[in-house]
Amino acid sequence: MKGKQTIRKIGRICGWVGLGLLLFTLLTGYGISEFRIVTPLTLNLLNKALAQRLHAYTEIPMLALLFVHIGIAVWARRSDSSMKG
Repeated sequence: MKGKQTIRKIGRICGWVGLGLLLFTLLTGYGISEFRIVTPLTLNLLNKALAQRLHAYTEIPMLALLFVHIGIAVWARRSDSSMKG
């Protein structure tokens, strides 16, 4: 039972980290297209060139977190339904 709770906790963490990464991807995407707005708002930390680089680097981690999160959710549903039936 403790192993199942640990796996579910990992799934929940992947979901929250994925949400944060999604918001970061949205920010960098907006920083690419509207850099005149985003650069001053981020106190010149995120310019257009940096936003493009960071935006490109978020694709693979986002997909990995998504697949782990979905895989754990499907596994948890199946294991719960097999215990009931």
